[in-house]
Amino acid sequence: MSDILCLATIMLAGVAQASLQLSLGGLILLYHSSMGHHRKKKTRRLTRSYILGAGAISFLMVSASCYLISEFLRGELSTAWLATLIGVLIASAVVMWVLYYKKGRSTELWLPKAISRFIHRRARRTEDGVEAFSLGMLSAFAEMPMSIALYLVVANCVLNLSSGHVLAILGYVVIVCLPMLILKGQVRLGKSAVAVQKWRVQNKQFGRLYAGSSFVVLGMFLLAFWVM
Repeated sequence: MSDILCLATIMLAGVAQASLQLSLGGLILLYHSSMGHHRKKKTRRLTRSYILGAGAISFLMVSASCYLISEFLRGELSTAWLATLIGVLIASAVVMWVLYYKKGRSTELWLPKAISRFIHRRARRTEDGVEAFSLGMLSAFAEMPMSIALYLVVANCVLNLSSGHVLAILGYVVIVCLPMLILKGQVRLGKSAVAVQKWRVQNKQFGRLYAGSSFVVLGMFLLAFWVM
């Protein structure tokens, strides 16, 4: 496969993962709580650590997937594996369209209650950078059922590149973290976390449609350019 095709696939996978809402929701909770307890400088440090933690999980998972594919699948996913991943992506899209958000005027997601309560509790009580970093890692890890197929797709593309493997993974991580970086920029410009959350609630249906559609687009792209 050409490098351009690999990079295009990585970009689409990054857009799909960036549409997931758990890490962004955790960051909004952290902002909302931290701004009521700390000075702006400390809040900025906590949110920066949170974003780094979320990005670290993506980097580590793609790297681990690269190792697994390289060691156990001869360095490249077979057509059968890719077809399976396409099926997983389509199934994930259906889940997001139908079950991703709970009913009501909120952006609460369908998560095991223990995980949801823990993330909410830690977001409200985080006091230092290490805790914020760990919380960011946890939020990204909790999205694993929806993102594991993306990590495998990206790892397969990275291994097919002629060079720049680490840069490709870092580029993917930046795309994944882009919604959180945009939120951080909006808050720096004076917008409140409450206002951002209200916007998310008002546009929940669009977010649901966009998230599912991004997975379908990636699946169709894989089918057209990697399988057929």
